[in-house]
Amino acid sequence: MELNWELCRIFYQVARCRNFSRAAAMLFTSQPAVSRSMAALERELGCRLFIRNRRGVELTPEGRMFYAHVEAGCEQFRRGREELEQAVGLQSGSIALGASETALRHWLLPRLDRFHAQYPGVRLRLFGGTSRQAIDELKSGAIDFAVAAVPGGGFRALKETRLCPLRDVFVASSAFGQLRGRDVPLDEVMRHPFICHKQGSLTFEFLESLCKARGVDFAPAMEPDTTGLVLDLARHGLGIGFLPEVAAREALAAGEVFALRLAEKLPSRSISLLEYDGHTLSLAARRLRDMLIQEATAGDAP
Repeated sequence: MELNWELCRIFYQVARCRNFSRAAAMLFTSQPAVSRSMAALERELGCRLFIRNRRGVELTPEGRMFYAHVEAGCEQFRRGREELEQAVGLQSGSIALGASETALRHWLLPRLDRFHAQYPGVRLRLFGGTSRQAIDELKSGAIDFAVAAVPGGGFRALKETRLCPLRDVFVASSAFGQLRGRDVPLDEVMRHPFICHKQGSLTFEFLESLCKARGVDFAPAMEPDTTGLVLDLARHGLGIGFLPEVAAREALAAGEVFALRLAEKLPSRSISLLEYDGHTLSLAARRLRDMLIQEATAGDAP
């Protein structure tokens, strides 16, 4: 009897996760589809492979026996793929990468330039946008991994590797000179017109959550699509802008805006690499991911 390899692959992931829903997320499919596949495999083998419990599922004795062979087969398949990739080298291949505006402009671009110079045959497909859009692309399976500006943690089923810290600031033009040179409470900042990245973005949610936790009203006067527009509007005196300090660095140095000295300490954010833990990447994608993490470990800041 010749087994369906796709069913074995799904079984392998369910057995590792001990949960149909988590396995479905790893396989970029639905929980009902995984359940149907496992029912079909059990019919084909003529025995039960799983027992359901409150936490998910566990393997039956027959399931454990079958898993040992499937695991060995998957490992051999992985090794064969690696050997083939190593033989072909990085002369070709492609990487699908998602990146937020801040991460791309202020950390990622020079590193992509170095990677391209080293591996010119690798095609890079870049999905830009907000951090939320990059994460959605990752969850949909459209990209290999994402590099985005995010608050720490809170990403179920995703592995986060912090690449560099990100400091946020409130900036304003001379139109708000009365706020310069003193500690300004958050509630006082929010009584002025302020400008924040659009609703639905992680930056919007981050600041909204911060204000709610401190009992401060949150009602942005303007919600532009990009960090660059947040800075432009603040530069022209239309409100107090909230953005990463690195995005305002040149305008701050030129005296076009100043950074408010906030009385409260803001929670930290970071530029992070996000991926599905255990998801198999191509050799090219692994090489780029490892290079980015290695540079971050070396203390390469934006």
